Amino acid sequence: GDCPGGPLTVIDVGTGAGGLLTRLATAGTDARLVGIDLRERQAGLDSGIEWITGDARKVAGDIRGIRGVIVAHEFLDDIPCDVVEADEDGRLRRILVDPISRELLPGELLHDPADLAWLNEWWPVTRPLMRAEIGRSRDVAWTALTGMLDTGAALAIDYGHTRAERVAGTWDGGTLVGYRNGRAVTPVADGSCNLTAHVAIDSVAAAAPRAQSTRIARWSATPGRSDFVSLVQIFT
Repeated sequence: GDCPGGPLTVIDVGTGAGGLLTRLATAGTDARLVGIDLRERQAGLDSGIEWITGDARKVAGDIRGIRGVIVAHEFLDDIPCDVVEADEDGRLRRILVDPISRELLPGELLHDPADLAWLNEWWPVTRPLMRAEIGRSRDVAWTALTGMLDTGAALAIDYGHTRAERVAGTWDGGTLVGYRNGRAVTPVADGSCNLTAHVAIDSVAAAAPRAQSTRIARWSATPGRSDFVSLVQIFT
């Protein structure tokens, strides 16, 4: 349970009910186990598990020097991101939700230089009516999470895609969706549903330039689908 320079720590980001950490505690690991989640600590959780209630993106800024493993399982796809669509003239417009009809509609033109630069590098919008989701917020989150690590590994498991797929048009319709009681609904940011969008996993990886190695793999339990991906980065 130890690694050179200090004890091994496992941090589960967006830990939910603490299932992963509970399994590790039950297995008898002597690693330090830490869960970070917006929700309060679950009743009956193993006393050896530390719990931090809060936004992991902010909490991470106060944690440094970790030697061990950081796990973010289906965390990044819940981080809000702006959606844009190219109009018939190829101009990029932000997608907004009509409060009455609850339809997704194109709004004002996109002017933000940082957003435009991100799209140019990671998700070029080259076809009319093509949609894209700006992943800068996920990149910033990953930079914060990996900033906790001194040495060890950071693991993200999520629904995601790569630039080659995006350029090829695989995701031209976008991936933003809302869920309520397990059913897909119109993604309206009014608290009535959980919003999620696939992660530009290669952009996220590039947001951690300290990594000594990076590996992106695909997982699919459903034939024909390969949009469940993992990112493993090693820091030394």
